[in-house]
Amino acid sequence: MTAWLRWATSSAQPMAFSGRLAARAGCGLSLLLALCLPSCGSGALHRATEERHEYPAGVVQMRWRTVIHPYSASDAQPEECATGALVDSRLILGSRAGQVAAVDTGNGRVLWSVPVAGGVDGEARFDSARAQVYLGSDDGVFYAINPQDGKIRWSYRGKGAVESRPEVGPALLYFTSAANRVVALEAATGKRRWQYDREAPEGFSIHGHAGPRLGGDILYAGFDDGYLVALGAETGELRWARSLAAASDQFVDVDSTPVLRDDLVIAASYSGGLYALRAKDGEQVWRMGVEGAVAIRAGASRLYVASPREGLAAVSMQGRIEWRQGLAQAGDLTPPQEVGPYLVFSGGRAGLFVLERSNGQVLQVFDPGRGMCAAPLIDAERREIYVLANSGTLYALSLIW
Repeated sequence: MTAWLRWATSSAQPMAFSGRLAARAGCGLSLLLALCLPSCGSGALHRATEERHEYPAGVVQMRWRTVIHPYSASDAQPEECATGALVDSRLILGSRAGQVAAVDTGNGRVLWSVPVAGGVDGEARFDSARAQVYLGSDDGVFYAINPQDGKIRWSYRGKGAVESRPEVGPALLYFTSAANRVVALEAATGKRRWQYDREAPEGFSIHGHAGPRLGGDILYAGFDDGYLVALGAETGELRWARSLAAASDQFVDVDSTPVLRDDLVIAASYSGGLYALRAKDGEQVWRMGVEGAVAIRAGASRLYVASPREGLAAVSMQGRIEWRQGLAQAGDLTPPQEVGPYLVFSGGRAGLFVLERSNGQVLQVFDPGRGMCAAPLIDAERREIYVLANSGTLYALSLIW
């Protein structure tokens, strides 16, 4: 069975839009997503530049697919949010089945599979210095795994689901958990070096948590109480803490992994918006209001900010919007990644997106059904994408340019 490949042409099969987007169907294009062309009016959803490129008709082409976690048709809304790590010609990947597998990137064959204590929803990280892969599980256990045979070298039992990508330093590795905790472990042995905790706010918070970001001898992390903190990487001592909650006292979560650029640390609060702070002391340099910002990523010359409420925006390093793309009903977006002339990311309810990074034009959406909450893993050198769909199927795609 061939997976759906949908792109922005008049022959593409439409999907249901929100009322605001459906009103733009009169532009004459039946798209997976609403693209506002100049003749459509003000372009409130998509502010495009005049820059244009020629692209192949099929920007994304499927190479192979492999079922990692089989779901039945009766499973109404499955989710698989794990992202793998590349180790030479194999991909190491976890799943909610409570398994970690190695997959041959050439043909999709599963080389080995080992059980772990809980489901895996986070991103794996390969440590080339020690030849081991790190990943965490939903039950709070963090693992170091031999990528050649799947043997677990050591494990550490913590508190709270581990769903973010760990950071690796010269001797220590760092991970965060849904329990508002940062843990530093000795990479060679898994022995805990230090731990930092913050109290969870009362009431509800947004699902998910920020990953750590290492910058020199400082580790930055965000928390559900709306604070971004800077910790000493060796000892865990608090260097500074800054609230990004603005005037709100609800849904103040800092769930986006911080971004470092020059002397700035950039992070977002769900209700407070996007902040650029001085990395050395946490002083605010600029702020931009974005409701529901959950994912940020730095490109070569700009930032990309994703929000399920406001879609995707390209933002200059000075905090000015360069373009915006409204992505109706795409669900939660993963942090966008620049690859050649493209911008690539997943939508929890809509599949894999490929945009023109200069202006945000949607070029193609790979939608095998049931959406993709997992971030794609991109091998830029080989122009390959590996992404786990919510259906439990792993796809290998070629990116053409």
